[in-house]
Amino acid sequence: MKTHNMEVLKAIDSEQNTYFAFKVQISSHEMDQIKSFPIRFWDKTHKVWLIPYSKANWQLLFQKIGKTPYRVVEQVIQLDYFPERFYGKKDASITSAKQKEKEETEGLSSFHQDTILRMKEQLIIRRYQPNTHRTYLSCMAEFLRYYNSISATDLKYEDIKTFMLHKIRVDKISESTQNSLINAIKFYYEHVEGRDKFYLYDLRPRKAKKLPGFLSKEETAKLLKATENIKHRLMLQLIYSAGLRLGELIRLKVKDIHIEMGIIEIKCAKGKKDRITKLSKTLIPLLQRYLMECKPSYYLIEGQTGGKYSARSVQAVLHQAVQKSGVDENTTVHTLRHTFATHLILDGMDIRLVQELLGHNSLKTTEIYTHITDKMKKDIISPLDHLDISE
Repeated sequence: MKTHNMEVLKAIDSEQNTYFAFKVQISSHEMDQIKSFPIRFWDKTHKVWLIPYSKANWQLLFQKIGKTPYRVVEQVIQLDYFPERFYGKKDASITSAKQKEKEETEGLSSFHQDTILRMKEQLIIRRYQPNTHRTYLSCMAEFLRYYNSISATDLKYEDIKTFMLHKIRVDKISESTQNSLINAIKFYYEHVEGRDKFYLYDLRPRKAKKLPGFLSKEETAKLLKATENIKHRLMLQLIYSAGLRLGELIRLKVKDIHIEMGIIEIKCAKGKKDRITKLSKTLIPLLQRYLMECKPSYYLIEGQTGGKYSARSVQAVLHQAVQKSGVDENTTVHTLRHTFATHLILDGMDIRLVQELLGHNSLKTTEIYTHITDKMKKDIISPLDHLDISE
């Protein structure tokens, strides 16, 4: 029998999407079969063919080439870019690591370029998420460009304050951007320069005391019934029933769902914390039907070609459900998480248990929901109700 020398590995891109990675030294015919995949990409750095990770693609490979003795290698290739063409974006440029570094340090003096690289190393060592990498490096580069001829080591609190005033007065930055700039600068001086606690509290905007938006139980029911697609319905019901964040939903893996135990494992949530939340009994029949019909292979919610479902797609699904159901047009994915917490407290659940289910570090964060429910539960009579103004 003809032998094959094909190694099958696993690859993960910068957005945590997964792929089959094929190291091949086979015939030109078999190479053509791999190239015939509707979605595939040649990675020059690791010299592998990448195909989105899914059971359907694995079966398709067998159909094209046959069940040959492939050698499955327990090795993970970490890709430092996001292959956008896998997601149907035409003419999307795939940026290499060197190109990204060039963009991050563009317009900076040589000693500031070194500052950015040192900061990047600390972000990698401390295992910050890719989105945090991009935000912190971009914010720090902006700060350094403002003082392009002065070393970061020589910059003082007053320099940071001057920079912040410029960004607020001239560039009209938002409060969230202001906080991001402060977080990045604080990270640099504490974790790269190694300074003791670098306090910048008085440069932060005052926290707005806003009550989170939420839906009534009737509105929630209308919203969750507004979509007929089994995958879309499961997504929305999961978010509400378990109080999930958007990122937590799309990172859920099939193995994280424990139907027999009635629990869901949330891995590496905000703050890199794991937690366990409840799997709704009402949701189980829909979940089992979805697993049987859609057959996700790795992530619980997968895209059409396998791999992780995109955050934008989840938001689009919710937006369509909002329009169809007629609930508040400002409803977001996070509104369902707020609604989950509000309904639990209204039903009498202990706030500390709600804190655990939400994954909050501080009880004060969870207490905001008691302000809402207290106002709803108190038997307050409006003074208007005591007036006889009926005609």
